Amino acid sequence: MRNFKISWQQAPITVSLIILMVVIFIGEVIISGQMTVSTPALYQLGAMFKPAVVYMGQWWRVITAGFLHVTLMHLVLNMITLHYVGRLLEQYFGSVRYFIGYIAAVGLGSLNSLAFGSANAISAGASGGIFGLFGMIFLMGLLDKQGFWLAQAKTLGLFVILSLIPVIGGSNIAISAHIGGLAGGFLLAPLLLKKGQASSKQVIVAALALVVYIGVLLTVGLSIR
Repeated sequence: MRNFKISWQQAPITVSLIILMVVIFIGEVIISGQMTVSTPALYQLGAMFKPAVVYMGQWWRVITAGFLHVTLMHLVLNMITLHYVGRLLEQYFGSVRYFIGYIAAVGLGSLNSLAFGSANAISAGASGGIFGLFGMIFLMGLLDKQGFWLAQAKTLGLFVILSLIPVIGGSNIAISAHIGGLAGGFLLAPLLLKKGQASSKQVIVAALALVVYIGVLLTVGLSIR
C-alpha cells in the first residue's frame, strides 16, 4: 500500500491508466468467457479494425484499441513497461502534458496501423502508446545536455531492437502500431517540453512534421480500400 501511495503521488496518470487497463481486461475476459480474449469480444469492445473505421466511420477505435489486450501476458508486459517509462515521463512533463502525449501516441500508432497494417486484422494493445513514450525519450536523449535521458535512450534502444526479434521471426505481432507510436512520440516530444527546454525552431519543425505525418497516414489509410 505504501508503494502504491508513492507511485500515485509521483505519477497519478500512469497509475490510473494501469488500473483502468487492468479493469478493462477483466471485463474483456468476462465478456469473452476465456483468458485469451476472443476476436468477437475485441471487436465489440473497440479493437482496431480498418473496415470498421474506413467504411463505418468508427474513428473512436483509434483510441479505444490502445486500452484493450488479448492475453494476460500481453497486459502484464505492457503494464510493467508503462509503469517504469510512464512514471519517468509524467514526472518530467507534468501529468497534463504527459496524458496528452500518451493519448496522441496511441492515436498515431493506430493511424499507422490504418495506413500500413493488415486490412483485415483486428489489433489491440497499449504498445502504440508505450512506444510513443520510447520515441519521446529518444528525442530527449538527442537534446540531453546532462546525460540522464541519453542513458535512458540507449537502454530503451536495446529494448526496442529486442522487441522486434519476434516480428522478424514471423510472429503475428502487429508492428505497424509500434512504429507509428515510436515516430509519433519522437515528433510529439518537443511540443510537450516546457518553455526553454526546446528551441522555437525545434518546436515549429516538430509541429510541421507531425501535421505532415498525420496527413500522410490519413491519405494512405483512407485510399487503400
